[in-house]
Amino acid sequence: MIEAEEIKERRRKIITQIRDYYTQRLGRYTHQRISEEWHFYGLGFVRDEMQYVFGFNAGFFRKQDVPGQAYSHAGVNVLVRTNGSNPQLRTQYLKFFRHQLANWITNQESNFSSFRGGVGVEFPRYKAISSFASDEDIVQYVKDGIDGIADLYHVIAKNPDGIFDNVVCMIAPWDESIIELAQKQIEKQ
Repeated sequence: MIEAEEIKERRRKIITQIRDYYTQRLGRYTHQRISEEWHFYGLGFVRDEMQYVFGFNAGFFRKQDVPGQAYSHAGVNVLVRTNGSNPQLRTQYLKFFRHQLANWITNQESNFSSFRGGVGVEFPRYKAISSFASDEDIVQYVKDGIDGIADLYHVIAKNPDGIFDNVVCMIAPWDESIIELAQKQIEKQ
């Protein structure tokens, strides 16, 4: 039992460092999720009646069962919802992220589904926890993934084809657009 508590405490320390860097580079996260499948910080975006359109997540994920470990991988992902209203625009988001993240992902893109009925594509940048030499290596790997998403803000701020019009963060007061967020984060760099 002590080993499980030690692992949990190590993970808590790592996720705290990830959270602080996430906020610095990407903006204030909109949610933290902890379950048997993941422990991550995420920033989700909605648009008009489309509800959730895409999000950026960083932390720990279960991609395979590893005895004695709650999660098997650490890293970052971008999720793009493909079902729901306005399928043409959802396809544009999918194409945008597929193109922009082609050299960023480390694993094949895959499908995801959520308990709320969302279906979409996951663009993963994960590495097996067992392959890291230290906790510091995990933190640095996740930070590198976050930097890759932060680099997207330069393209998002230009709003190619107007696809980021009316896209806002899923956090109160619900009026910060992704374009404003991207510009603000670029200025901080």
